[in-house]
Amino acid sequence: MSQELRVVQKSGNSKAPVALRPRPIERVCPLDLRALAPVASATAAEVSQAVAKARVAQDAWRRLPFADRASALKRAAKSLLERRFEALELVRDEMGKLEIEGLFNEGLGPVDFMNGWIGVIKAHGQRQSIRLNPLAFPGKSASIDLVPRGVIGVIAPWNFPIAGLYRALFPALLTGNGVVIKPSEYTPLSSAWLAEVLATALPDGLIQVVHGDGAVGQALLGAGIDACVFTGSPRAGQAVALRCAELGIPSSLEMGGKDAAIVLADCDLDRTVAGVTHWALSNVGQSCGALEIAYVEAHIADEFVARLAKTWPKLRMGPEDYADIGPLANRKQFAIVQAHVADALAKGATLVCGGQATGQGLFFQPTVLDNCTEAMAVVSEETFGPVLAVVRVEGAADAIRRINQGKYGLGASIWTTDFDRAERLAERLDVGVVDVNNHSFTGAIAPLPWSGTRGTGFGVANSHHALGVYTRPRALVIDRNTAPEPFWMPFDRTLWQMGQALSEAQLFDVRNAWKLPYLMQKRVATVRKFFGK
Repeated sequence: MSQELRVVQKSGNSKAPVALRPRPIERVCPLDLRALAPVASATAAEVSQAVAKARVAQDAWRRLPFADRASALKRAAKSLLERRFEALELVRDEMGKLEIEGLFNEGLGPVDFMNGWIGVIKAHGQRQSIRLNPLAFPGKSASIDLVPRGVIGVIAPWNFPIAGLYRALFPALLTGNGVVIKPSEYTPLSSAWLAEVLATALPDGLIQVVHGDGAVGQALLGAGIDACVFTGSPRAGQAVALRCAELGIPSSLEMGGKDAAIVLADCDLDRTVAGVTHWALSNVGQSCGALEIAYVEAHIADEFVARLAKTWPKLRMGPEDYADIGPLANRKQFAIVQAHVADALAKGATLVCGGQATGQGLFFQPTVLDNCTEAMAVVSEETFGPVLAVVRVEGAADAIRRINQGKYGLGASIWTTDFDRAERLAERLDVGVVDVNNHSFTGAIAPLPWSGTRGTGFGVANSHHALGVYTRPRALVIDRNTAPEPFWMPFDRTLWQMGQALSEAQLFDVRNAWKLPYLMQKRVATVRKFFGK
């Protein structure tokens, strides 16, 4: 369609029309820059229709017993695993993710993750009985149900276009919601494949996909969804949070990370070098939980850096089977990585290895920068690439101070053989996730919260702590009494005396406690007489 479509976006108390121009999404394969088939962007009408379809399907889905929903989704998760080679082909084309890495971080996890979420909801999402004081609330019982919010909008990133959606889709669907996904415009078909496979086991229309850029995400927010889960940049996340606040719907936001490793002098250096390498370069560093900074105690820093200088150039790059490092996912991210490395070198960092594009596709050499400072973007901003900034520190306290003053607060890791000390240090870190002698893998464990502080945002993924965005609590109280309550109207002096006796009883002054049964019976008789025939 050539005409301009318009959606309404509130700005303060005013309504500002925002243009939504449907157009094909142009894409290239990061491996060799060949053009990929364009994907049509959704119109405003299509976004609204997607939400409406999901809402119709959700009404029946939410009425199913949890066991039936769980059974359907377990079948869907099994299908995802069985069809994993389709997923690997899509993520290779759309973001250059090599097969062996795609297998581990996109293909292997659905069954385990689904089972984890089923366990979380069995333990924390079922009806909860509340104990009531039998003296204050005689004849009454109470419980809390978590009920689905309705239709959840999911605005997804490109770095884990399949597995990254498990964290939102699995709990949203298990708790009885419908879902509308707005995938990244860089990886639309990978995320759409996930929705397609899930849909084979679900009611027609329950899970919907709308393609496009930020304007389509903006349209989704205004199309009547009941909550939003967002993963992406701080700038976009802040806009989502403001819009959700205007609309009065809950949101869960993850807006980046700048994770750091604290490398202490007593660490097992063999394991530490291997672990820091893996978590700095996994997914080509394109992960919110990637290790981007190593705060290394000064008197082991030379040896630590020498180990990296020896091993990182040996890592294999390229599109070949079993290569270690693939390309960056898109030109925009490629430019950011180049700019951060150039900025660090201009400001005095030492280039240990890498630092250059290979000239093939969007490949960039694994890069170690030593003697980095907070004045450099590789320390202060999210790089999201195969770059590790080494900052030499005097000790753990210095490293913790720097981490806690940073822009982001997603995760950090402590590398040491003194586990008691590590636990004490972890308590001082103002981040959402702390690992000791490992990093980042906890994001794949459904019962463990994945969250952050400061610029990372206030959203929580995984664990029962995340259920608030997918459900709302509903209290149920049943009163089995046939007699009226003694505190009901009409009011009189006897009610005043009863209230005073109850107050004294709560203060353990029992001198007038003997009067309570008499006063209550008298009050019940008064209310009955007043309202009786």
